[in-house]
Amino acid sequence: MTFRCIHKIRILNTLIGTAFSGFVFSNPVSAQSYTAFDIGTLGGPGTYATAINNHGQITGNSDLADRSYHAFITGPNGRGMTDLGTFAEGNLSWGTDINASGQVVGYSGGRNGSPYAFIADANGMRSISRWSFSYANAINDAGQVAGHTTNVSSTGSDAFITGPNGENPMPPGGLRSDGDVATGINSSGQVVGHGHLSSGLYVHAYITSANGGFASDLGTLGGATSSALAVNDSGRVIGYSEIRRGFESPIHAFITDIDSNMTDLGTLGGQSSQAFDINSFGQVVGWAETGIANRRHAFITGADGSSMTDLNSLIKLEDGIFLSDARGINDLGQIIANGSDGRAYLLSPVPEPETYAMFLAGLGLMGFIARRRQKQSA
Repeated sequence: MTFRCIHKIRILNTLIGTAFSGFVFSNPVSAQSYTAFDIGTLGGPGTYATAINNHGQITGNSDLADRSYHAFITGPNGRGMTDLGTFAEGNLSWGTDINASGQVVGYSGGRNGSPYAFIADANGMRSISRWSFSYANAINDAGQVAGHTTNVSSTGSDAFITGPNGENPMPPGGLRSDGDVATGINSSGQVVGHGHLSSGLYVHAYITSANGGFASDLGTLGGATSSALAVNDSGRVIGYSEIRRGFESPIHAFITDIDSNMTDLGTLGGQSSQAFDINSFGQVVGWAETGIANRRHAFITGADGSSMTDLNSLIKLEDGIFLSDARGINDLGQIIANGSDGRAYLLSPVPEPETYAMFLAGLGLMGFIARRRQKQSA
């Protein structure tokens, strides 16, 4: 059995190596390039995109001609933007996440009104809960939603997870219900965010067991606070944490899981960075400050969070425009990023996304084998 397993892995690695002999395996991201497509607006000057699914459907918020902004959904590969509207009492809405079925979550309200968490699909937008000042931050393919509510009379907040299709919100287990936020959820219902656990006065990143069960403290990179922002189906978590640097407390992007210490993803030469999303292969996207006036640039990593690379070095935009942050990445390697011109861009890898995904699958398998060997030898 052992021989057969090793033999199959060797065959797979040989096929991958043959198919992608032009890639630099030690740092595959640096050899990658992307095409950039402006996904447009709802009639106003700008769009801010926040999430992408494996069909290339995108959500976020976009300006209308009257300068209000609404949540939107695009068709596959970022084509065709549809206004998701608002609740009757509001004129603003924000899309925060999208699942494989095209269900979008977010929150809607007025300029002076209370936001309400929503879930939207082909049947329209509906409220997830009766609570005002509620925010839906993430959704998995079963329609389970992770989010939080805030109490305007205090500084506290309460995290929640719902059942399928955004129904029956309940608090995750093991949190103290004061300043707790849920920001991400995977297919097994593991929820991540930040909350008060063993850290006492400070909030730490956490991950729950399946379906919002007991929450475990993921620690920090040495500073006082941390927050998890997304989790993939393998339980790999990304976000940001304060680090200790004299009297300063910059934040750095991290990758971790419940069995590992946090790994600092570093920066692009500046002080701080923040990770927003991770795909099944462990590629991470976000923003990082550069060495030039600490200007924020979008970044991408290789498999398992390796080799942070400035996305602006992998694309060609019009002169003077740069990508300031990347908010989502799917399993085809497509990225949704926001530009300094106030527009949102879908980045598609060259070669075609399907081919690139097969290449990443090989890297992900090799990374998994390496991590398993490290744990066995520990």
